[in-house]
Amino acid sequence: MPRLDFAQEKDLDLEARTLIASAERTGAPDPRVVRILVRSSAGRAWVKCWNSVLYEGRLPHKLKEMCRIRISVAHRCGYCSTVRSNVARAEGLTEDLVDDLLHEGARLSPREKAALEYADLFKSGDDAIDSDAVYERLRAHFSEEEIIELGMLCAQTVGVGRLVRSLNILSWEEACELNPALSK
Repeated sequence: MPRLDFAQEKDLDLEARTLIASAERTGAPDPRVVRILVRSSAGRAWVKCWNSVLYEGRLPHKLKEMCRIRISVAHRCGYCSTVRSNVARAEGLTEDLVDDLLHEGARLSPREKAALEYADLFKSGDDAIDSDAVYERLRAHFSEEEIIELGMLCAQTVGVGRLVRSLNILSWEEACELNPALSK
């Protein structure tokens, strides 16, 4: 059971309804978390920012979604680990590919592996990405504009992901029941 209440239909204004409808259409962020966040102006601002980071820019959305899922599983957020973007699915993100990115990585391109390595480093702690070598490896696959975009995605996923995990919308145990591949 979530630790904060979902906004009630009667309390939603046009902006809140629009943000929830967007989440219902895209699949990420999930409408459940948006129904909590729209109760605050800061929460609404973050949903708008997240939509921009996740759906705009130069990087393929599928790649960003892969990084988001990898970080979410690393911090054992049941909610975030089970949410899937409809846009990424349309771009070819299958559950088989998700299973591969969480385990062997045999089907991943060198560019995808580089992005996921960065996501792993970003999640592991402040000092992990503070390295010239990390940025040299990224430059082999990404422009500086893309590196900024990837960094912003990872920062949002790590930081807000911790908040969302704490909301207890879906526990890790419930997520593993829904998707047994998470517990491998």
